[in-house]
Amino acid sequence: MSIERWELVQRQQGNVHGADMAKILRGQYGDVPLPSIQGTSRELPTLEIVRFAPEARKKLTEAGYAIHALTGRSIKTLQDAGKPFWSTWHKDYPELEAMRSRLSEVAVNPAQLFLPDSNGKTLAEQEEMVKKFSQGLAKKGKIDGVEAVIGEMPDYVELAFTHLEATGDRLFGQKYGYNYARTKTPTSESYVADVGRFHADGGLRVSYWLRGRGNGLVFAAPLVVPKAA
Repeated sequence: MSIERWELVQRQQGNVHGADMAKILRGQYGDVPLPSIQGTSRELPTLEIVRFAPEARKKLTEAGYAIHALTGRSIKTLQDAGKPFWSTWHKDYPELEAMRSRLSEVAVNPAQLFLPDSNGKTLAEQEEMVKKFSQGLAKKGKIDGVEAVIGEMPDYVELAFTHLEATGDRLFGQKYGYNYARTKTPTSESYVADVGRFHADGGLRVSYWLRGRGNGLVFAAPLVVPKAA
């Protein structure tokens, strides 16, 4: 399978960020073939991580952001690696559990993981808040070449475990009120996944909520990523 073909499949499956990442890689390397995927897993073979430019990295770090590389890991690969999940319902959705995170560095600000007053909002309203936040990054900090987005479910899942390993800080844990980050990943009907409630003794929880309805525990948690060309 070529990168272009994989991009098309991801768009058909609703994995917009995965498709956009494939587009970036195709622009860098051309429509090269991907290694064959064996068995029933639909996970993407390892590809190069898209990273922040040095100046953007410097300014993000100075602004208090933690930068981590997401490496295409899924709920399934993380479970296989022994990472704890409190939620179990997703075992009945193998394609969801096999959905991989973006192949990119991401930055989050632990001092403001959630956008203020973004809970109780619909997904569309939260997307608009993140769009304005993204525009503000360039105005306030003059950080070029980055954008803020609402990520997919596996982005926040891998981020939570990666940040814990790197810092000892449990994103979405007690310090953060056990609140959830809304994602753009559809689960069923009008629901999208959310990630949070990271208990030390129970693990991370993946849940879901109606995209057109707000919830007091479900916030917009912007991920700052390298801006697509």
